[in-house]
Amino acid sequence: MVSIIYKLVQPSDYNGITMNKKETIIRTAMRLFSEKGYYGMGLNELLTLSEVPKGSFYYYFPQGKKQLLQETLDYCYNDMKSMWHRSLFLMDSIEDIFLTMIDVLANEIKDHRYFDSLTMTMLSIESVYLDEEINQKCAQLYNDWKNEYTLQFEKRGYDHESATMKSQAVFSLIHGSMLSSWIKQDNTDLLDAKKALPMIIHG
Repeated sequence: MVSIIYKLVQPSDYNGITMNKKETIIRTAMRLFSEKGYYGMGLNELLTLSEVPKGSFYYYFPQGKKQLLQETLDYCYNDMKSMWHRSLFLMDSIEDIFLTMIDVLANEIKDHRYFDSLTMTMLSIESVYLDEEINQKCAQLYNDWKNEYTLQFEKRGYDHESATMKSQAVFSLIHGSMLSSWIKQDNTDLLDAKKALPMIIHG
């Protein structure tokens, strides 16, 4: 079992690693965007929580809040993807990969923690009404997300058509269960998804 913990950001520390100012801003923005959305997140609150002066913010994000949102999306996705390749995707069994993924997400929701895929989901839903450029970025990230799943099926012997269909079904099962579990603040839907997962993979 892979043990993965995402902490709420602290001003100068993430998993024991000192962050630079830009990363501190982004990790603070991840939580605030998840909690309050794009319009609800105030710059003053962001700067206070990240302990970064306004000048530093505009040094790293000269285009302001929109640029911050775009870079937060990229950061979340790359962080999540890196974790997959360091741990989950090293497993031999495609079933074990996604069962473990569900367990990790269920634990995060049980402990009421924010995590990369949740932040991406919240921002992507809102992006439909925000800005065409941001919406296209979210659509591209989601396509890449599903393609990562497809590739893992193919690496384990599934033909492209079967891998594409099964990865779409697995993506929908896990992603939908994650979202409904977060809304309910109860991880039961994710745990129920574990029962359906083997049927999708082997059916």
